Amino acid sequence: MVGHANRPLQDDEGRCVIMCQGSKKDFFKKFLYEPLPVESHLDHCMHDHFNAEIVTKTIENKQDAVDYLTWTFLYRRMTQNPNYYNLQGVSHRHLSDHLSELVEQTLSDLEQSKCISIEDEMDVAPLNLGMIAAYYYINYTTIELFSMSLNAKTKVRGLIEIISNAAEYEN
Repeated sequence: MVGHANRPLQDDEGRCVIMCQGSKKDFFKKFLYEPLPVESHLDHCMHDHFNAEIVTKTIENKQDAVDYLTWTFLYRRMTQNPNYYNLQGVSHRHLSDHLSELVEQTLSDLEQSKCISIEDEMDVAPLNLGMIAAYYYINYTTIELFSMSLNAKTKVRGLIEIISNAAEYEN
């Protein structure tokens, strides 16, 4: 909102006034002058990212998934703030082990939800549910719920209950 406090192309500066209780003044000063680092939350939604990348064939095996992660903001922040991401250390070995474990767990979850298949313990391929989830931006747990719950005899009431249990409505 502060970025739009002036008239573009007419004003050289803009002002923002924060009105608050006196007890909050020091908090806002600290917030303005000592910014907190921005951390990645990719690890909280990695399943859907991986699913989409597997569907588009950007990720075709587990090594591709690890390589993909090395190009993300998550990877950069892991080295800067290892405690936030529960890393044991910042050495290349610690980072590599953590990423490998993250990839293994994520791909295993996607396989259990029938979004992908893992072949020869290394190669990954999209399945129909994964393609549907990626195309319609549906959470992998939601598409799993739909596949397990829906059948030809599901009534409107049942449909509403199933849809209302979608992961997208949790937040």
